Amino acid sequence: MEEGEAIARWRAGDPEGMAALVRRYQQRALRIAALILPDPMQAEDAVQEAFVRAWRHRRSFRPNAPFWPWFRQLVVHEALRLARREGRETPMEADPVEGNDPDPHADPAEQLDSSEALARLARALARLSPTQRTLVVLRYYEGMREEELAAALGCAVGTVKRHLHEARQRLRRWLTE
Repeated sequence: MEEGEAIARWRAGDPEGMAALVRRYQQRALRIAALILPDPMQAEDAVQEAFVRAWRHRRSFRPNAPFWPWFRQLVVHEALRLARREGRETPMEADPVEGNDPDPHADPAEQLDSSEALARLARALARLSPTQRTLVVLRYYEGMREEELAAALGCAVGTVKRHLHEARQRLRRWLTE
């Protein structure tokens, strides 16, 4: 089933339309949630709840809009809600970073080429606050621009830049320890 048909059927309350959207986006949503929430069961819960919310709010979805950006935002908000509920959110100032970031657009994952290095990156990502982890995931894994991140998370572009800068500094430091 094409996405347009699935969306139309989903909006009309047809479970087959919803099932098609689940098949199309479930793995992608799980990848994002798993990068934000280190516990795989919580990631699954976040995605499941995001699909439930999508079903409940299907009539408010704009008919000609792409589904994924809208749904991705539901997944991110649900993952952050679960992370905060578990008390895993830490203040951004809790781990001050010193020094300058030589390349503010550097992707920390670009320099990693072995499975051990990827495991180290996963452990380092898990040490970030959920907010920082979310920004890193959406920026470098989803390719979202800073303006899109600010809109998605309801904050200023400058705030996004600062949090990404701090997250990159922390990741760099932790990956070189």
